[in-house]
Amino acid sequence: MAFESRGRRSLVLGAVVVAGLSYAQYRRRRGSAASDSRYITERHAGAFLVRRRVAGDRLESVREAVAERCADPDDSRPLLGLEGATTASLFLDTGSEPELIWYVEVPRSATADWEDPESRVEAAFPLEHDALSETGAELESELLVHAVNPDRPRTATGEADGPLVVDSSELEDGVDVDLVGLHLKPGLAERLADRFAGLSRRVAAGDLELGPIERWSGAMLEAENMYTESILLERRPEGYVLCGYMETEAMAGVYDAYYDTRNPVARASEVVLGRVLEEPRQILEYPLGTGLETLAHAVDPDRPRRPEEC
Repeated sequence: MAFESRGRRSLVLGAVVVAGLSYAQYRRRRGSAASDSRYITERHAGAFLVRRRVAGDRLESVREAVAERCADPDDSRPLLGLEGATTASLFLDTGSEPELIWYVEVPRSATADWEDPESRVEAAFPLEHDALSETGAELESELLVHAVNPDRPRTATGEADGPLVVDSSELEDGVDVDLVGLHLKPGLAERLADRFAGLSRRVAAGDLELGPIERWSGAMLEAENMYTESILLERRPEGYVLCGYMETEAMAGVYDAYYDTRNPVARASEVVLGRVLEEPRQILEYPLGTGLETLAHAVDPDRPRRPEEC
């Protein structure tokens, strides 16, 4: 799961970096201040990553199977996987241990009554294929940041009357979707990530508000034409990895906006990410190779864009 090519900036930044470093930036929620925000955040929706191992000699077969799931451009349900899901993408990692990775977004109004949301999402993986198997990896995943642009499109390509689901060939000329994994340095960086994860839980529970960080991050979201951004922390046996999901108009535009602003969140993130990541160039320089193929992308035609729609 990963952070990605685009000047990885705004939310990671506000989140992992600024928030993790500066507990004082958060304050207790008072009245309905946070509910007045224009932005959907981790308070309003959850995001999940589910992985399946792929037999190395069956990659093309899996690609074909995913394309079949996208056969009807007006029906996104096969890729969304479960009732209530609003945005989903499938990625193929063709590295030494190939994986098919499913990103899915679900409003908290849908998951509120689920006894075990992670297991329910895991069971809803949108593709059954004899080339797929459980990863068997000891991996703990936790959502740190989720942010939605209040003007994000409700089609998979951004066109007003565009399709709801597309495969990789159609994505080339439409919305940019990426997933990137960033390894944290051991020690202090991992402790900061754990602290920020605790803060994120309190934000999601409504115990804390983000204050100016949310406004600054939201401003960057719109300046970059970033439609959806999620950051998950994966605790793996070999160390911590930040996984960044991005749905944007154009990844190159993200970088242009990131380096052309004095936004406090952007500038602070550049400094902090340079210190906590094992390979900061992976996120701070464009373009960057993620090693992942984006196979498919789907949206619900009524996916929420503002908190009141969740």
